[in-house]
Amino acid sequence: MGVSYVPVARAGEIAPGKMKAVELGGRRVLLAYVEGRYFAFARECPHEGADLATGELSGAKLRCENHSYWYDLDTGECVAPKGGPELTVLPVEERGGEICIRLEW
Repeated sequence: MGVSYVPVARAGEIAPGKMKAVELGGRRVLLAYVEGRYFAFARECPHEGADLATGELSGAKLRCENHSYWYDLDTGECVAPKGGPELTVLPVEERGGEICIRLEW
């Protein structure tokens, strides 16, 4: 198995409670900084493809503006409504002052 770390931001670049849009190999991803932690996840809502960049962060949860689906950013689980489609989340690590998304293959 291979592992790669893709730098997408510098530590401290994203204000608390904010998100930054990044491109990852042609895929649109959002990077969020909440409660002292970074989260990376798909920019499109898995429910109907809405742009999550306009979503509302509340702790480690994100609400889609379109239909108020809530996602847990730790797991990708749709917490409201229960059983909704999961959000793709990616592992994030700080390495040498850079925020990196960890890719495995």
